[in-house]
Amino acid sequence: MTGNVTPRDLTPRQRRAVVALLTTGDVTAAAKEAGVSRESLYRWMKQPAFLAAVREAEASALDELSRMLVRLGRTAAGTLAKAMGDPKAPYPTRVRAADAVLGRLLQLRELATLEARVTELERSVGLDDGR
Repeated sequence: MTGNVTPRDLTPRQRRAVVALLTTGDVTAAAKEAGVSRESLYRWMKQPAFLAAVREAEASALDELSRMLVRLGRTAAGTLAKAMGDPKAPYPTRVRAADAVLGRLLQLRELATLEARVTELERSVGLDDGR
């Protein structure tokens, strides 16, 4: 957990509620799934330890999804390469594949440029964290 918050800081029902919030995405459904009232869940959502647990669980879920997307990215790139290089594929399909590749390449370039600029700004104001 983030900071000094550990799973021991939450009750079993609160831990179930954290999981339910992630799986349902809805406070009412999460409360029902965790076996607590909506009011209790809303009250817990104002507590720093509970909020920290929710944020940590969300961060872990996003990390897992990011790893999955990286794996799927290789398959997607291969699929685009096949579509672009297949002379039997309809021309519009090949053009869409090429457009997708170029569009993502430009987005990646913009992100890399932005990251470099932010890093330089952080360095210039003394916020460099050693990256």
